[in-house]
Amino acid sequence: MRPIRLIGTLVACLAATSCISQAKYDEAVDTAQLYQRQAHDSSEYIAQLQAENAGLRTSMEQRPAMEEGVIDAAYTADIDERLASLQGLLHGMGRGSDQVTVLDVEGGYGFSVSDSVLFTSGSAAISTDGQALLINLAGSIAQGDFQRIWIRGHSDSDKVTKPSTLERFPHGNLQLSSDRALEVAALLANRGGLPMSKMAIAGLGSSMPVASNDTPEGKSSNRRVELFIIEDSPAAK
Repeated sequence: MRPIRLIGTLVACLAATSCISQAKYDEAVDTAQLYQRQAHDSSEYIAQLQAENAGLRTSMEQRPAMEEGVIDAAYTADIDERLASLQGLLHGMGRGSDQVTVLDVEGGYGFSVSDSVLFTSGSAAISTDGQALLINLAGSIAQGDFQRIWIRGHSDSDKVTKPSTLERFPHGNLQLSSDRALEVAALLANRGGLPMSKMAIAGLGSSMPVASNDTPEGKSSNRRVELFIIEDSPAAK
């Protein structure tokens, strides 16, 4: 408030002299009033912010301290349980448990399944082991509510060159990955009981690798089918 008092004093001093015009006096008064209004408005705004801050602090203090941690822990445990079930099934088939991995999905959960457990090389026909895995996965998905299931097929960067494979997939890896994703969706619907109307299918070919295509291990990682399950209420488990 010091600037306002100084302006007020200046106005009083100017008014006391005979050399100041009425116009300058009025201008000085208007300036003083402007600063006074601004100071008042600022004080009200600061008081409002302080009140809102106090309200937020009270709300946070009243919230159960471990509420978020409990939800996250329960949700993570549920996903781990689903993964353990799938990996146990793979183990019973004599396959490595690393052929199914969990994907980080906002608003839901997801799995990446290696093509080696689902298909033979250059084919979109799902193997017997792959069918058993997907039916098990469908039963797990059906236990909760979901809005949509994204099914995405991926390949490595090796071009399709085998004549018999090119005859079935003239557009190469993009068509192969699309057909594989479609076959997975069809099995989840026809034998797994999941609604096809909630599925979205995409074949991405080699456009989204998760590893280098310079090594056999990297290529194997890139040949996969991903399932993203977007839930109605992700945290309500």
